[in-house]
Amino acid sequence: MIVNLKRSEWECYIDTPDGVIDTINGYFTDVLRRCDTPAVAQHEMYTFLNFYAEWGFRDSECNQVVTNVINKQFKTNINRWESLV
Repeated sequence: MIVNLKRSEWECYIDTPDGVIDTINGYFTDVLRRCDTPAVAQHEMYTFLNFYAEWGFRDSECNQVVTNVINKQFKTNINRWESLV
């Protein structure tokens, strides 16, 4: 799966640079290729998104986007807090 989410789909701040979104999409694509379980993928993405908190990527909306994409990829139904327990 190639992650190619738009700014509006990420629900991040409107002034987020395109390069930031491209970097996050690329990293997310790599995570989905490497990780064997949804909780590990979610944990890795949450950790990575900490670097982009200034553009809203640690907000609950972005966490839900991560979880939705992971659920689609793994055909699961984990919640936003799965990797935090």
